[in-house]
Amino acid sequence: MIFRGKKLSYLQLEDFQRLVNDEVQECDIVEYKRDMYGNSDADKREMLKDITSMANHRGGYILIGIDENEEGIPTDIVGIEAGSHVERITSCCLDNVDKRIVGLDVRDAPLSNGKVVIIISIPASINAPHMVTHKGLNQFWKRHSKQKDKMTIDEIGDAFDRRLSNLNRLDRFLFTRKAQILEKISTQTQLVISASPAFLSDEVIFNNRDDNLLKIILNPPQKLTRDNRSSIHCGRPYPTINGLRADQSTPYYNNPSFDKYLEVFHNGYIEFGKWIEEWGQYGKSIASLVEIPLVVNFMVFIQRIYEQYLPLTPLAINLAIYNAKDIWLATSNSGNDSRVKWQEQHLELGSFYAENISEERKLITKAICDRLWQCFHHETCNLFDDAGTFRLPREY
Repeated sequence: MIFRGKKLSYLQLEDFQRLVNDEVQECDIVEYKRDMYGNSDADKREMLKDITSMANHRGGYILIGIDENEEGIPTDIVGIEAGSHVERITSCCLDNVDKRIVGLDVRDAPLSNGKVVIIISIPASINAPHMVTHKGLNQFWKRHSKQKDKMTIDEIGDAFDRRLSNLNRLDRFLFTRKAQILEKISTQTQLVISASPAFLSDEVIFNNRDDNLLKIILNPPQKLTRDNRSSIHCGRPYPTINGLRADQSTPYYNNPSFDKYLEVFHNGYIEFGKWIEEWGQYGKSIASLVEIPLVVNFMVFIQRIYEQYLPLTPLAINLAIYNAKDIWLATSNSGNDSRVKWQEQHLELGSFYAENISEERKLITKAICDRLWQCFHHETCNLFDDAGTFRLPREY
């Protein structure tokens, strides 16, 4: 990578000057522009072609505010006037590219002269091919060396085949993960809620040595109730072959505990699990003022992580209760519980998809909990308002 793994938010003048000093030439993954794209329709189309052509190839960087010579070698860090460039580029891509470019990141880096360099970081998209739809253009573009060209029919077909393969990869991963969990928990009733990029890849998203990630896992959000069992805090995370896991066990001496755990996988998959407890003569039940705040806290947790590491990434969210036969729902107004029992071996709600977790988190959380309630013949979960805001009952 041209920035040697440094995060975009930390880039400074010295990082751009190194590109000049090292004569890092334009190529299929790097493009320099002295001036910002204009506001005309033609300028917007040109920007969208530049961005999608890299996304449909193997990703790269567009750096605005860097002058170059005829050979594409950077010569000067001139910068551009500060403004709402990041918002304009991001908004234009959201409105005029189909499908959304997963992982597109646009930042501005301030310079000492008061100007900024705009960095457009474009992933080798697992969601390709991307079509420019601005003003009815409806074209696919791909980067070839330092040029961009319309994609051929064969190239478009190959890209769609790869997208289908990425979707199947998530299905295969979830199927394998379910088998692993069932093997570990035996007959124990287990609640598992997970989130994953909808287009899962083998790319390393989360690094075990990332201090910021460790802090988020150590200090997850907590929707306060009188019951501390609603917290998803599981202790200090430790490294595993999958990524980072927290389960309040001693990692080097004991088998991983499944009574309550939080695990963040290298590939972007995140999972929380806990045992469902037995309540005396009534058997095992979902306690609404325990399990529902857990779901709320988990959803806030994944929003916090994905906003930082995979912004604007479509997510697949799943909730299941394994070994769920005869489990019942204890609602907040327990005097009205019908104690309808689940009759199948496992209770699996299926996938809920979020195009933008920052905007959709509350309503998706409500949708998950509503569907769980409907499994026990309740119309909706009574702990949310219509906007998806979690609320405790008055009697609590």
